[in-house]
Amino acid sequence: SAAVLLVRRARRSPAGAASAAVLVLGAAAQLGVLGARGWDGDVTAERRDGDLVVLAFNTLGVVTSDELAPLVLQHGADVVVLPETEPATARATAAVLEDAGRPVWVFSRRTEDDPVASTALLVSTDLGRYEVTSQLPTMLGGFRAAPVPPDAASARGARAAAVPPPRVVAAHPTAPFSVAAMDDWLRESRLVAGTCDGGGVVVAGDLNATLDHPGLRDLGTCVDAAEAAGAAALGTWPAALPSWLSAPIDHVLVDAEVWAVVGFDVLGAVGGSDHRPVVAHLRPR
Repeated sequence: SAAVLLVRRARRSPAGAASAAVLVLGAAAQLGVLGARGWDGDVTAERRDGDLVVLAFNTLGVVTSDELAPLVLQHGADVVVLPETEPATARATAAVLEDAGRPVWVFSRRTEDDPVASTALLVSTDLGRYEVTSQLPTMLGGFRAAPVPPDAASARGARAAAVPPPRVVAAHPTAPFSVAAMDDWLRESRLVAGTCDGGGVVVAGDLNATLDHPGLRDLGTCVDAAEAAGAAALGTWPAALPSWLSAPIDHVLVDAEVWAVVGFDVLGAVGGSDHRPVVAHLRPR
């Protein structure tokens, strides 16, 4: 491992040994922090009327509809947030779901001619009719969607529920890919966290930050579903590494006054994406 390599090299000098010790202790401390947040992902709770299943998956623009649709069906997802997903892929996935008897509304926003800057959202028609209500001032295509008021909505699929269907924020703030990008990263991650403003909101996507990063330290009315379920140590990126070594940067944030988290899990790698999907099982309080 990298830590072992550092220790071997450090034997050549006291200064190197001290540096290596700091790095090893830092890594151990980080694992301790993550371990305290839990490794036990589970979404096997029996589903009840009014429950909501949310799936978030950064597809890297390479996962196909034939790979996405079975994932949605397997987990019975009602809300599916797909960062880095082309509008055409979202529509094709919806077509497969329609054929399988699980029709969805399809929304997407693209800010550049690149899959990285395209975010899609699928919402089960069982939740009633939805519409995009606003765009987020972020660079990679985030937006808000909400139920159409009942008197204006089509009767298709309107589901009686203990609480109204959720407002959804499909989010993908920019990453801290360089020193110059740090200000934008902090601004956008705080902006996304700021959409946790009550009213049963659900915020999901690749947030490019862990709970320890400054942008996600104040979640307003929300809780992180992974943390609430005792699974916040399970990493999602990069998918090529074991989950215990990867970073938990894909999230589902939920209004804790409206939703209880009864399950959360990080799924196995799908297709060629460098992220793992996450799924949260929510229940009205």
